[in-house]
Amino acid sequence: ESAFDPDVGTNALRTYEITPNSYFYLDVQTQGDGNKFAELVLEKNLDREQQALHRYVLTAVDGGMPQRTGTALLSIKVLDSNDNVPVFEQSVYTVNLPENAPVGTLVIQLNATDRDEGKNGEVVYSFSNHVSPKVKELFSIEPRTGWIEVKGTIDYEESSLYQLFVQAKDLGPNAVPAHCKVLVKVTDVNDNAPEISFSTVSDSVNESATLGTVVALLSV
Repeated sequence: ESAFDPDVGTNALRTYEITPNSYFYLDVQTQGDGNKFAELVLEKNLDREQQALHRYVLTAVDGGMPQRTGTALLSIKVLDSNDNVPVFEQSVYTVNLPENAPVGTLVIQLNATDRDEGKNGEVVYSFSNHVSPKVKELFSIEPRTGWIEVKGTIDYEESSLYQLFVQAKDLGPNAVPAHCKVLVKVTDVNDNAPEISFSTVSDSVNESATLGTVVALLSV
């Protein structure tokens, strides 16, 4: 940018100054006709998550006596780039789930946060490729909310522990997924009645049978 000063000679525009800061500096150059202009040059990497808006005062200074100045306010908005990955609150979650829990029962709600904004900060959830087919039969995950729910029959006698591997990924370009593991411990419910089976049974017992005679062998 350049400032206009109708004065000439030593009273004309001499230089530019900017509010002291760590991110930008001014490169003041002189054109062939003697007019001066300033280029705002980036000196340090910007981080939108630390500071999304920069405000500085640009001052044009002439060489006269008394010295006169003109000012302008520079507002620099830092645009987001997809430079942050989602972060889970924990790397491993452990939950207890009773067997025979009804379909639709909430197992856990996962939450991963992404410091980026817009699509770069929108997180979706899914099971990773490490999840077994059986887990996909028994559990579902809602992509937007991170809710994991029961969708099959949970049977303690079949398995008392399931490992769910989950990934969270933002919707920005070149997204890198974050991972966590959910350990579902199935608790036993008294859902099976005892079954009695006979291995040996006598059709009849003699009235003279002695005490201690085995009549039948049974197991539970």
